[in-house]
Amino acid sequence: MGISLWIVPDEQDTARLKTIMRTREHEREHFPSSYPAFHPHVTLASFPPTSAPPSPSAIRAALAAALGPGPPAAIPIPFESIVIGEHFFRSVYVAVAPTPELRALHRDVHAELGVVPRTPAYPHVSLCYVDDKDADERRRFLAELERSGRVRWEGGGGEGKGRVSLGCGDGDGDGDGDGDGDGAGWVWMREFVAREVWVAKCDGPVEDWTVLDKISIV
Repeated sequence: MGISLWIVPDEQDTARLKTIMRTREHEREHFPSSYPAFHPHVTLASFPPTSAPPSPSAIRAALAAALGPGPPAAIPIPFESIVIGEHFFRSVYVAVAPTPELRALHRDVHAELGVVPRTPAYPHVSLCYVDDKDADERRRFLAELERSGRVRWEGGGGEGKGRVSLGCGDGDGDGDGDGDGDGAGWVWMREFVAREVWVAKCDGPVEDWTVLDKISIV
């Protein structure tokens, strides 16, 4: 896959989202090519391995130019819906509302770097990666998430009405608020606020991906 730019949540929201991403981890032994662990992110840009990636300094300069001359500000990432996809890297994902800020950042980063966008379904946050041969697992992942009561549509009216929120565990690792049931102790997330963009090298198995740079945007 080459080099990618990721818009990432802060440490606390990362831990919370990972309690959602681990929904089917107990099944991983039965599906060894599915459910690898990865950091939650929105892919802002991607550069294939067949082309020379921009230098770290060029990426930093392009991001600074795309963000504009105003005071630094965090980027809201508002959740819109949950989608079952048909691609390994878009198996089950949160579709993010394409706000004017996110659309402009995407457009301007690519313009500054002089590359054509290669970011299908932008913007989105993948919750799991499932091999095509295990495709039925994608529906099982979402079904288990819904059965545990961790999906809520704000605004009422059920699925597809209003914006989706996710009932996340507290992510502190002690198990409090991480179980199923009535949601006591859960943190309901309808968005996260990004303060960094990471440069990731996405070659080889997912769990071998590495972060090359972390760029503060605030």
